[in-house]
Amino acid sequence: MLFISLPMQYLHAIGTFQGALLAAMLLFSAGVNNAGRIMGVWCLFQAFYFCSPLIVVHANDTFFANLIGWGYFVPASFGAFLYLYFRSSIIKKSFHIKDCIHATPLLLCLLLNIDFLFSTPAEKINIANNALHKENILLLTQIIMFVQAFFYLALSVKLITKSGRHARDTLSNFNPKIFTWLWIVLSLYAGMFLTETVSIIIGANYSLGIVSDLIAFTLIYSVSMAQWRKPNLFAIDNLSETSTKVLNSTTKPQYFDSQTKTKLLENIVQYMEDEQPYLESELTLDVLAKYTNLSSHHLSEILNQQANKNFYQFVNEYRIKTVCSQISSNPNERLFDLALSAGFSSKSTFNAVFKQFKGMTPSQYRKQLKLDSE
Repeated sequence: MLFISLPMQYLHAIGTFQGALLAAMLLFSAGVNNAGRIMGVWCLFQAFYFCSPLIVVHANDTFFANLIGWGYFVPASFGAFLYLYFRSSIIKKSFHIKDCIHATPLLLCLLLNIDFLFSTPAEKINIANNALHKENILLLTQIIMFVQAFFYLALSVKLITKSGRHARDTLSNFNPKIFTWLWIVLSLYAGMFLTETVSIIIGANYSLGIVSDLIAFTLIYSVSMAQWRKPNLFAIDNLSETSTKVLNSTTKPQYFDSQTKTKLLENIVQYMEDEQPYLESELTLDVLAKYTNLSSHHLSEILNQQANKNFYQFVNEYRIKTVCSQISSNPNERLFDLALSAGFSSKSTFNAVFKQFKGMTPSQYRKQLKLDSE
C-alpha cells in the first residue's frame, strides 16, 4: 500500500476542500471577471491534484479508483494557467478559442500515459502502490511538466516586464505596487517548481515535496481569495488600449535634431505649468500628445531622451509637487482630498506614488513639516 503520512493526508484534504470551495466562489459568484474565472478553473484543477494521493490511499477497488492517475498530470497545466491569469488580469485580454493551445502540455502528458489511465482500478492501484510505471514514459512526462513550467515562466516574465514598461511610458495613474506583487507571485511560482525539480533530481525527497506543495497551496489559494475579494486585483486601466496605440502607430517617421527636441521639451514643460493637465486623473500619453500637437511616439521619445524621464515620472512629479505645496499651505486638509485635487484617482495609488517620490508616506511628510516648523 502506498504510504502517505497523516500530516500530508491532512494537507491534501485541506487543499482539496479549499480548492473546490474557491473554485465555486470564483466560477459562480456575481461580478467575477475573466481573470477570476481563469483562477477558478485553476483552483478546481489544483483541488483535483491535491485529491489524487488521497484517492490512491482510500479508494481501494471502488469506483473512485478509476480516477487514479488523472490528477497526477494536472501540474502540466499550471504554467498556462499562471500566464493566462496574468494576461487577463493586467491587460484584460479575453480568453479565445485559440487559447486552448495552451492545454497542449497537459494533453501530451495524458496521451503518453493513456494505457495507465484506462487500466482497471485494480491495475492502477497495483502500479501506483508498487511504483511500476514505465520509467521512460515517466521521465518524458516529467520533462514535459518542467519544460512547460519554465516556458510559461519566461512568457510571464516577458508579459510583466513589457506591461510595466508600457504603463510607465503611457499612463500616469496606476499603482506601481501592482508590479511588485506580480513579481512576488511569479517568484513563488518559480520557487515551487524549482523545489519540485530538485526533489525529483535527488530522488523524490519527502521534505522538498512538502515544501513544494505548501508553496502551491499558499500561492494559488491566497491569490484566488484576493481575486475573489477584489476582482480587479492586478488590473491597470487603459493599459491595453494605450499600449496598442503606441505599438501599432502608423505615424510617418519624423526625425528631430537635438536643438528641436530641446525646444519641444520647453514647450511641453510650459504647457504643463500653464494649463496644468496633470490635474486630470485620466491623463495619458495619447491625451497629452494631442494637447501638445505631437504624436505619442515623439512625445515619449522627447521625455525619455531630453528629460530623462518616462511619462509616469514626468506627470507625477507635478502632482507630488502640487500635493506637497497644498500640505504646506493647508495643513489641516484631508490628504486624500488634496490627492484628488492634484490628479490622483485612488488612495492606494497616491500613497504608493508619494512614497516612491518622497521616500515617506504623505502622513509622515506632513508630520515632518510640522516638526521642521516648530
